Amino acid sequence: MHKNAVKPLLEALEVESDVEVRRAIVLSLSLLGGNEAYPILLKTLKEDTDRDTRRNAAGGLRFFKEEINASELVALLVKESDKSIRDVLVSTVIFLRDETLVPDLIESFTKIKKQEIRECLLEIIGSHDTPEAKKLLFECSSPTYEEEIRFIATRAMVKMDEVKFIPTLYEIYDKDPNQELRDFAYKALHEISVLLGYVSVDQLVLEYIQKAKEE
Repeated sequence: MHKNAVKPLLEALEVESDVEVRRAIVLSLSLLGGNEAYPILLKTLKEDTDRDTRRNAAGGLRFFKEEINASELVALLVKESDKSIRDVLVSTVIFLRDETLVPDLIESFTKIKKQEIRECLLEIIGSHDTPEAKKLLFECSSPTYEEEIRFIATRAMVKMDEVKFIPTLYEIYDKDPNQELRDFAYKALHEISVLLGYVSVDQLVLEYIQKAKEE
């Protein structure tokens, strides 16, 4: 954890051939940070032949908030073929909390046809409490969308702790074709009703549906 270790670690990474040692070096550089380490970690993510080393680099980039370009990470995510690395890139981009990405993410979500990439983009979009993100979550909770997309949208709505989502959650509970998703929506409504002091889910839902109509 000493900053003086950065340079010799970078030099070691250039010549080291043992995969496990390379993974350890990448983890150490991630924790140490610094301007010198960032471009090397980015290069490792793009070019290394070992999946776990690339995954370590993808996760380690979150510690370079001053240097990192979140849009570049999203571009890499869209091109990435390995699911485990995509998952780490999603968590890294979410960690950066860059709301300026949301409009471009939504545009990409609407244009890209590949299901697994759309799921990743929606995970990131759903982590941002913006009007545009909320609008898309509402839309993606519809049964016209794929099952996993509906799950991601519903989980994101619950995490936002936004009472305006209550009528939508009830709609999911009442009409979604997937029983597991209906159960999840009902559980969320039950927890909200207890938290807000309602005697039942029905009482909670009726009140917030009425409020939604008035608005």
